[in-house]
Amino acid sequence: MYDKLFYSLCFSRNIEVTLNQIYADIMKSRIAVFMLIASLLMMATHHSDASAASISYKKKVQVQPFQNPPGWVGTYKPGVLVSDLLKQKLIQQENVILVRFIDQESHGAKDKKGNAVNGKPPVSGGMAHNSSPAQIIISGEIVKYRPALPVNLESTKSEKRLSRTAEVQIEFKVFQGQTKRFVTGFVLSEKSREGEFPLGYSQSSLNLGSPDFRKTFMGRALSRITDRVIPTIVAYLNRVPLDGQVIVVEKAKEQMIINLGQKSGVEIRDEFIVYSVDVNFSDPLYKEDIGDRLTKLGVVRVINVQEGFSEAVIMAGGNFVKGNLVRSKKSKPLPKVLKNSKKLATISTSSP
Repeated sequence: MYDKLFYSLCFSRNIEVTLNQIYADIMKSRIAVFMLIASLLMMATHHSDASAASISYKKKVQVQPFQNPPGWVGTYKPGVLVSDLLKQKLIQQENVILVRFIDQESHGAKDKKGNAVNGKPPVSGGMAHNSSPAQIIISGEIVKYRPALPVNLESTKSEKRLSRTAEVQIEFKVFQGQTKRFVTGFVLSEKSREGEFPLGYSQSSLNLGSPDFRKTFMGRALSRITDRVIPTIVAYLNRVPLDGQVIVVEKAKEQMIINLGQKSGVEIRDEFIVYSVDVNFSDPLYKEDIGDRLTKLGVVRVINVQEGFSEAVIMAGGNFVKGNLVRSKKSKPLPKVLKNSKKLATISTSSP
């Protein structure tokens, strides 16, 4: 009888132990499943953040023809070569969209005196008067231009040495696209004693994509001087917000269309501040130009993105009109450019 009671107690004890073990195993499994789900959620969030961070804004840039050096009477235009070289290198940058330049004054109607019929005076600083969707406009002039020259048999050693040296000095100018406000300017110089031929010795030597161009003394000098400009422009664009314009206002829908889209890196839910711009705002006391006045009109949020434009819903504000400036709340820079930008020369970030 005692034996049966003993076996019964042991059997009950074994069942209790087994049940406790099963319960512990279940709890461990639930914890493991919970940890697995948490890990997957963290990975998804990290991937989403990484994807978002990889999309950076691209700014629109227009390069206008540079002015030829004073007194230039050569058979080619050095100013066009400089602007074409800049465009060739800027188009390869990750945060740049090149905007084509159309000289409205040279293509449009003119009066009897040869002036454009729109009557607009030339802009100070050497920039052509044209309507541009670009965020910045780059132009300038060639201050000094001394290409290598063919060597004569009777040339002295000094003349031969100078004839195999190309020297160029260029003033680069940067303007704000919408207001045409001069932002900054800088002068760079370059010499080259490396080369085989003078620039212009053949038609192929004037072709930027030809090996003959790279074999010329001046071709190498122009390539080096434009190489020095590109990092400065790219670093500046990487620091500033994305600018664009309102192109359509849909008051009934409380929406608008802006000229920034997928090409510019715009995404759904991106927010932009809308400004009206009073160009050449003058001091009422002294009647002098004291800058461009920006008045905040409201905020919009992107709800639909196309290749070259976006639809945005009006979140706050009003009195929007076509041509208003839109500026992104965030800059969304390229990380690798931002990392190296401290080593580069800076450009003033004066507004707008």
